[in-house]
Amino acid sequence: GCVLDGKLYPFGNIERTENCLKCSCSPRAMSCCSLFHTPVRYDKENCKVVFNQEICDYEVVLKSDPSTECVVYSRV
Repeated sequence: GCVLDGKLYPFGNIERTENCLKCSCSPRAMSCCSLFHTPVRYDKENCKVVFNQEICDYEVVLKSDPSTECVVYSRV
């Protein structure tokens, strides 16, 4: 298998690691990509970015009221 962040994963495709990555593990190498997109265009003065580990994605919420989502114009 392959080791990532101290955890052993079996050969083959790994749909989701503990760190929200999708990986492919082979005897020669392990390659991974993130399952989330980082917000880059939003109201940075009034909103903040919070990572939600359960859904493997960033949420952008009002600083004054974290229960209210902000509009995100683009992600990378």
